[in-house]
Amino acid sequence: MNDRRAIALATLALFATCGCEEQPEATEAPVEVAAAAPEPEEEAEPEEEVGPPPGVDHTIGEGQTLWEITRSYGVSVNDIMEANHMRPRDVRRLRAGQTLRIPGAEAVVEVADAAEPEVLPPVEDGAYHRLADGETLWDVARIYEVSLDAIMERNELDDDSVRLLRPGRALVIPGATEAQVQRVAGNREQAMAQAAPRGFRHTVARGETMWDLSGAFGVGVAEIMAANGLDEDGVRGLREGTRLWIPGVEQDAGGRVRRRHTARQERALQRARTLGLGTREVASRLLRGQVEARWIAAASRGGNRNRLPGSLRWPLANGWFVRGFGSGAGGYHLAVDVMGRIGWNVRAAAPGVVAYSGDEVPGYGNMVLLVHPGGWVTMYAHNSVNSVVAGETIPRGGILGEVGSTGISRGPHVHFELMHDGQNCDPGPLFVPGIRHRDGHLTPMPHVEWTRPSERPTQITCYRRRHHPESRWVSRESYGEDEAGDDR
Repeated sequence: MNDRRAIALATLALFATCGCEEQPEATEAPVEVAAAAPEPEEEAEPEEEVGPPPGVDHTIGEGQTLWEITRSYGVSVNDIMEANHMRPRDVRRLRAGQTLRIPGAEAVVEVADAAEPEVLPPVEDGAYHRLADGETLWDVARIYEVSLDAIMERNELDDDSVRLLRPGRALVIPGATEAQVQRVAGNREQAMAQAAPRGFRHTVARGETMWDLSGAFGVGVAEIMAANGLDEDGVRGLREGTRLWIPGVEQDAGGRVRRRHTARQERALQRARTLGLGTREVASRLLRGQVEARWIAAASRGGNRNRLPGSLRWPLANGWFVRGFGSGAGGYHLAVDVMGRIGWNVRAAAPGVVAYSGDEVPGYGNMVLLVHPGGWVTMYAHNSVNSVVAGETIPRGGILGEVGSTGISRGPHVHFELMHDGQNCDPGPLFVPGIRHRDGHLTPMPHVEWTRPSERPTQITCYRRRHHPESRWVSRESYGEDEAGDDR
């Protein structure tokens, strides 16, 4: 009975919606409903396959820049970024071997070194400087008192392309004026006329490596490579008798051939002396968790000294994870080791002030210690060379030195530590966007921010510094991509 009533009511509702004037009365008698003729089934349209946009895949070659690739294919940078779902910061992370989708292209083309045009497009945020023979980006940064990182960012250069720059390349120097460029060019011509350029020719001795030269003269391996047009194979195969140009160095009053401090660095060192920073004793105090309030204030630069930076960036832009926090015998390794390719830059994980830059702490080789707002301290150890001095204020991502294997180390990497309130803390959950591996993929981490010093997130573990059970001393650099890690 209930089924019949339901069918009758449904029929009434059908008539009501069709606008019929006469409607059948409701009845509990059986109502026969004629079966409608089945409509022919429509063929389902095939779903579109989701795939890459029309175009070709281009594998980035050694030293190729996005700018050169776009010119070769006749497409815009924005088109390539959109087709590859890239953000602006991803441009600087491109490296040889990666694949880019080139939208609209019909065939892969050869990307040649883009010749610099004689007439350059006007710029409003700086002025152009053309590299001279033997001149490197490091020289240019020092001449104009502009950070290396600022020049790299303005010219979309990554760590690999910097050392592949050649004479004649025009670079935009942020903040520079045409008058400054003319003055620099005039001074350079005068120095050449007097046969007194900054740098000298060095003949490689038997058994001498590129890292020996880097340590002896305080010049990065990447800079020596750039000045001499060397690639990684050339560095590994360096032979006795090879003549190399060592750029940017001069003989000091003591007869040592070293790189002199710039005026900006001299001001930073004076500030460090005022703050009591820069000594081995300061480094030892920081490793014991002793951070003075005035150091935190200097790191804050007018900001909130009681607020931590919140998160950390990767200390090597394209580096890969090789060893984690709490590894090793008894979990003594309260740090993260990040490996990278020869000549890559070591970068600040968060903004801060350089509290120490040197090689006086046993086992760590060339090491930089930063004090951050809120009281964090970060360490970057085993560098081939440090490029900062105590007292310098460093932004997040600022260049601190060059990846190396000095001290107790088994391969080129950064030994990175995060310290707070006298303890070493696991930095993994704070890394943005996550942990990068050798094959390039990222392991996303739960998003954690630590902004209040007294409110440490539960995901972050901290322990007192532990003694190293045993060690292996490496007095000379080696380069083996499968050898990494350290005993600190």
